[in-house]
Amino acid sequence: MALEITGNIKLDGGITLQECYARTFYKVYVDSDQVKVGCNYYTSKLAYENNEGTINAHIGLNTYYPYDRLVDGVDVLDFTQIKVKEDLENQGYSVVITEL
Repeated sequence: MALEITGNIKLDGGITLQECYARTFYKVYVDSDQVKVGCNYYTSKLAYENNEGTINAHIGLNTYYPYDRLVDGVDVLDFTQIKVKEDLENQGYSVVITEL
């Protein structure tokens, strides 16, 4: 699963992109009620597939989300994708969750 993000995405050096591709990663702590989430951003899906390296997108993403397995389900990847999508949409970005 991945995210296709559209909006005014600022990079280092004053460069702006109108869209980028993101892959999320997460860590669930055994004795915690939170999930730690991060994103790797790429200029495109093709850049990701070709291992062209990440970009430093200045997107203010939350890094921790409350998580309750009984309420939020056992598919943590799905949970994190939805949370990141909601977070980015609240910042004005348009986000589509895609499947690979």
